[in-house]
Amino acid sequence: SSARRWAHRPDAASRIRRLTTRSRTARVSCAYSTGAEAITACSWNQNVICSDVPVLVEFWASWCGPCKMVHRIVDEIAGEYAGRIKCYKLDTDDYPQTANSYNIERVPTVLLFKDGEKIHSITGTLPKAVYVRAIENSFLQQ
Repeated sequence: SSARRWAHRPDAASRIRRLTTRSRTARVSCAYSTGAEAITACSWNQNVICSDVPVLVEFWASWCGPCKMVHRIVDEIAGEYAGRIKCYKLDTDDYPQTANSYNIERVPTVLLFKDGEKIHSITGTLPKAVYVRAIENSFLQQ
């Protein structure tokens, strides 16, 4: 009976250790994420309108499932284009007045700004290549 209990202990301990290791890794990668930053209505003018580099803003809502997919794409783009464009996310439920001022009726919507002016809009969940093409055509080939 004691041999049977002992046979299960090392296996259970190794499972616990593996789970603990994975959760530590996840916390570290989240803490050092290079993804898009959250933006507020208060910081909108400074970070978007007065930006000296082109800006991508994702308008999203916490209840929106497709927004989660666009989050990942915007985070990847933020890392890949770091230093060339700025990427932000604005929660439309928290800041509806900002969303209304840009006629955001559906989420997810991604807006591209250059010199404080909206120059491109993409609504819906689309492949990453669509967002990249819009960035390349709007910002980087001019």
